[in-house]
Formats: sequence, structure tokens, C-alpha cells
Amino acid sequence: MSLNTNQMDPRQHPLRATATAIGAGLRGEYRGPRASHMQSANEGPADIIAKVSGCAPGGKREDDALYFTNNEGIPFPDPAHSKTVGGIPVASDVFLFHISTDRSLWSRSKPLERMVHPCGSGAFGFFECTQDVTGFTKADFLSSVGEKTPVFARFSTVTFGREFPDEGRNPRGFAVKFYTMEGNYDIVGLNFPVFFARDPIQGPDVIRSQYRNPKNFLLDYDALFDLLANTPEANHAGLMFFSDHGTPQGWRNNHGYGCHTFKWVNGDGKFVYIKYHFMARGGQKQFTDEEAVRICGEDPDYSKRDLWDAIERGENPEWTAFVQVMQPEEADPDRLGFDPFDVTKVWPRAEFPMREFGRLVLNKNPENFHRDVEQAAFSPGSMVPGIEDSPDPLLQFRMFFYRDAQYHRIGVNLHQIPVNCPFMAKSYASLNFDGPMRTDANHAGNKQYAPNSFAHKFRPDTAEAPYAVNDSIVSRKSHFWHEGKKSDYAQATQLWVRVMTPQQRENTCKNTAKYLRYVKFPEIQKKYLAQLYNISPDYAKGVFDRLPKPEEFDLEEVEQLTKDAHLWYKEKAFLPTGGEKLMGYAPPKAVYGV
Repeated sequence: MSLNTNQMDPRQHPLRATATAIGAGLRGEYRGPRASHMQSANEGPADIIAKVSGCAPGGKREDDALYFTNNEGIPFPDPAHSKTVGGIPVASDVFLFHISTDRSLWSRSKPLERMVHPCGSGAFGFFECTQDVTGFTKADFLSSVGEKTPVFARFSTVTFGREFPDEGRNPRGFAVKFYTMEGNYDIVGLNFPVFFARDPIQGPDVIRSQYRNPKNFLLDYDALFDLLANTPEANHAGLMFFSDHGTPQGWRNNHGYGCHTFKWVNGDGKFVYIKYHFMARGGQKQFTDEEAVRICGEDPDYSKRDLWDAIERGENPEWTAFVQVMQPEEADPDRLGFDPFDVTKVWPRAEFPMREFGRLVLNKNPENFHRDVEQAAFSPGSMVPGIEDSPDPLLQFRMFFYRDAQYHRIGVNLHQIPVNCPFMAKSYASLNFDGPMRTDANHAGNKQYAPNSFAHKFRPDTAEAPYAVNDSIVSRKSHFWHEGKKSDYAQATQLWVRVMTPQQRENTCKNTAKYLRYVKFPEIQKKYLAQLYNISPDYAKGVFDRLPKPEEFDLEEVEQLTKDAHLWYKEKAFLPTGGEKLMGYAPPKAVYGV
């Protein structure tokens, strides 16, 4: 029932009598309203997200309050007239401070922008297990064929700010939160199967090289190409960046990849290494650079709008989930010829076939962008029993700093925001206490230390499966098998020569030259072309021929640079020389208790 305040006195509203009766029954003459849902304040985060995700009935909680109030529930007198003295607003007008005309609330009304992946949107849906994988993993949500798990997925550009058009050239984030019976599981990946850096110490530099210049706030092509020129392993992802993979048609026509290597652990405690692939049901679709530029001008929100409208029309986007499986004894770069824990490398599908294990379907749009999308928090460290980390160094660090970033951006009690609430968990009793905005039972009377004599409720069966590393030496020596070798370019060469079509190679050369021409320093252009030459000479030549003819160098100089381009900024003292490599052996007694 709607209420027109111009025609009806709120005190005479039909719900008023009900509210009064409820209040009187609770406590003598107390007349607390509680007749409306109070903007969900009388629901907990688990109740809210169960309804928002579509798992529980209840629909959208539209406002049914009798009148508007401030945050303390005090009636709001008027939306257009401040309290004044002689027409001058006074500081005692608390309602003026409450609304957006004053910095008091307005400047605090949005969370901090994400440092990475700030521009994006998302949707709710479900994941369905379609194949029996219990021989590989004991993960509860993968325990039976047909099992459905609620999910929230968020898509994004990686380095552009919220102000940038969706279709700008950039990698795309692909993040999925699974609300499983044993807690929330996050996969935080890209529409590329590889990343630009493999050592975590360089991770922030990669992102900063694609940021705006701090001096003039312009996109900094010198920085972008300089880092690629000086980082040989980055140019596998760099090749994808400048191909049409960098301008996909919206969010829903992307493939998604977990990028890193993970472990699946079965009920016997045995593990395998795996890689995730989510393949768009309709196939991967991409814009050419010219088409993407046009869309940026016509509809800067193209990807957000396309996903939203598709779901509203009932065209629920779907991805088929595949996994590649590698036995621990196979994960030796000396045998494979590539490093399986290097995130700048892929696993050849001919050697490690794609196995279908599920499907991801998005069928429900968020109810509120700020609450459900902006405050969604993902971390690669959110892993449920049966899924674990690998010796991938970048993954190891991301497991820490993603959650730390979200604690800073949103707060340590981010689990109380519905979209982050593990509402499907069979048991929930966090060992975290206190913190700003703590509104739940704050551990409900449990002691704030452990072990204690009152409650000891732990699950030793969920401890991680042990694995043995290659050596026990603490140093800065690289353990990446390709470090300082020309083989660092081999997979990028295969992508260029065997996978890409002639038209795709043509587009990539044209796209690369378009941006390389903005680089002000010929030395950076020359060094970058040397990296491309090591991928394939025709790639470098294709880009070089499309540049304004540089007077400072020619292609022969570029070719000369290629001889040691794989060693640039690789300190000799830190190169692997004593058999250092990333390994994750399964020791003879790999299971606790055996």
C-alpha cells in the first residue's frame, strides 16, 4: 500500500494501529513501530543476501516506511528548506548535515575506490556441478553432480579508474564468489590466462605502469611500454593486451581464467594441481580497436549495460567450467619444458586436457549497486576445504594483500555486508572480535582467546595437505625455471605463430603501433621492439612499419638488442644457477595422521 503524505496524515496510516499493538504487547505502554522492514535494519546480512541472491523468497525490499527519517529514525521535516536565521543556514540543522548538500555525509557516502579493478559491475546466479570430480577434490560444493551453489560474479577493467569507459583497452577482471556450505570461496582471475608479473615484488609496479601519470593525470604510455620493454616475461600477457583480447565485447562474452595454479585435495588427503577455465557459452567475442573506440564514445557504460539488460531480458549469461589436472610428480619444469607455477605461462592443452566440471549461470541483477557490487570483497586466500594454494609466488602474496586491501577499503567487519556474508555456511563462528561497525553478536559470548576450557571446536581434518619444496635455502635467488633464458618467449611465440589468425596478427600490430607512437623516448620504443622481435621477428617488423619513421634507430639496431633482451634487469647474482626451481612434491607421508 502506498502512502501519499499530501492526502493522509502519517499518524492515521492503517499500519499505525498494528504497530501500536505490537509495541504494547512487547513492553507495557511502549509503542515501537517496527511495522516496516526499516531498510533491512531488522534483517541480518545472511537474511538479506539469501533474498538478494535469489536463494530465499522475499523479493526486493522496497521502502514501506510511514515517512522519511534521518539515520537515527527521527522524522525528516522537509527536503527543500533548511533551518535558517534571516535566510542563512545554521549549524544546528542536523538534517542539513545529514543529506548530500553537506560534506559531513556526502564525502563519506562511498567506500574507497579499489586500487585495482575499480570500474566494474556484477550479478548473482548459481554454479552447478556437472561432472564427478570427487576423486580429485573433497570440496563440498563439488561433492555431487547436480549440486547447485549460489554465486556472485563481478567483472571489471583492471587499471582504469571508475571514470573510464568500459571498452577501453585493458585486461578484464573475472571474479566469482561461491557461497558454499563450508564458507565462501573466491576465484579472482582475468580474461587472460596469464599475467604480466610472476614475482610478487613486481606486482604493484605492473599496475602503476598502467596508471595515469601523477604529474599530469594523462595515460602514461612511456611507463606502460618501458616496463614491458624491461620485463621479458611480461610480454606474453602484453601480446594479449594489444590483441583484440584487450577489447572484448562486454563482460558476458569473455572467457574467464583462474590464472594461477591451485591444488585440489581429495578425501584421502591426496592432491593434484589444477588450472581453472570458464568458457563463455556463446564463445568469446571481441571488438576491433576501431569498434571499441566508437563504443567508448557512444556508450561509456557498454559492458555494464549489456550485462544488466541481458539478465533483465532473461538471457542469462552462462559459462562452462573446465579444469586442467596435473599430478604432483608431473609438476617438474625439467620434465615439462615450462614452469607450471609461473603465472606468465600456460599449460598446453594437448598435454593437460580440459575437463568439464560445471557451469556458471548469472540470472539475477543486484538490487543496489553500492551495497551489492561496490562493497563486494574478493580474495584469492578465501579457499574452502578441498581447494588450496600452490607454490606460485604471486598467488602466495595475493592471498595476503587482497584481503588486507579490502580490510582497508571497507573495514575488518566486511563480512557483515550482505554480499560478503557466508550465508550458506553450515557453521559460522568467527574468531575475530570487535572492530568498527561490529553489529552482530561479536562472537556470542565465546572467550576471546584460544585454546580455552569452555569451547574447543576446531576441524583438524581441514588442515592443508603437506607438500615439499625444492630446497630449504633462504635467499633472493630466482626459482623461476625460465629466468634469464630465451625460453621465456616460447609460449608467446606459439600464441603468435600457431594460435592467432593472420587477421588477428594484423590487428595486434596495428593496435600496438597506435599506442607505441605516443612514447616520447626512442630508447623505450627500440627496447620494446626488441622484446617483440624475440617473440617473432614479423611481429616486431609489423609494429615498426606502422610507426612514424624513427630517425633515431632502424630495425637492424632492434635485432642487435635482442641478443641479451632476455637478461635485461635480471641481476646475475639472483639468476638460478644451482638447480633452483619451484616444486611442490607430495612427500611419502603426505596426509596428516599417516
